[in-house]
Amino acid sequence: MVFRLENLNRSTRELIPGVCRDCAWWQGFDDGWDQPEQAEDWERQAEESLGGWGKLALADGRLLGLIQFGPAALFPRVSRLRPGPQTGDPVFFTCSMVTSEADEPARKSLMLAALADLLQMETETAEAFCYKKPGSDQPGHLFDREFLRSCGFHPVRSSHNVQLMRLEFGGLQPSKPLRHRTRHRILERIKRPASAPAPATLCHRHARRPAAAGACSRG
Repeated sequence: MVFRLENLNRSTRELIPGVCRDCAWWQGFDDGWDQPEQAEDWERQAEESLGGWGKLALADGRLLGLIQFGPAALFPRVSRLRPGPQTGDPVFFTCSMVTSEADEPARKSLMLAALADLLQMETETAEAFCYKKPGSDQPGHLFDREFLRSCGFHPVRSSHNVQLMRLEFGGLQPSKPLRHRTRHRILERIKRPASAPAPATLCHRHARRPAAAGACSRG
């Protein structure tokens, strides 16, 4: 599959589904943004922080998938979920989606490309939530545990069935050999992405299981 990756920002936001543009669950609004001005202010902060709040995978003008991430401070819900709050000032990966099962390989490339960018920015830590044991009665707004592990994340702590996963880039001022080796590993994964396990879906305003691979749901 040949596709290109773009940053998710105010110039590309119209390429994503309306439900994703309107969703603000991770930002603390259960039913979406209360006012358009709130979304505009948040998007401006996200661009000032990292240049955007995610990445898109596109092919022939069609959206294959997206991943959302940014400084944890941009997502108040992170600190309210078990086993939060997070430590330090990590970049937090909140959710991802692909439009169909055939587009699933794009999810791995999105994550690894985002990690490569964060490494270049000398980011210290990336974190995400997952379920320790997937179950049929669980909503799909958290990442798959094995997917995160395959991208280099490791478990930090858990509460009940929710687990915090972390990827450490080697500190704010890692040695050059360590930084080079880490960058090399991530870039090699991008060149030869492995197939991803069961998809993590982008959060929705109502709790329900996704009806299809590209559906969005939230607990």
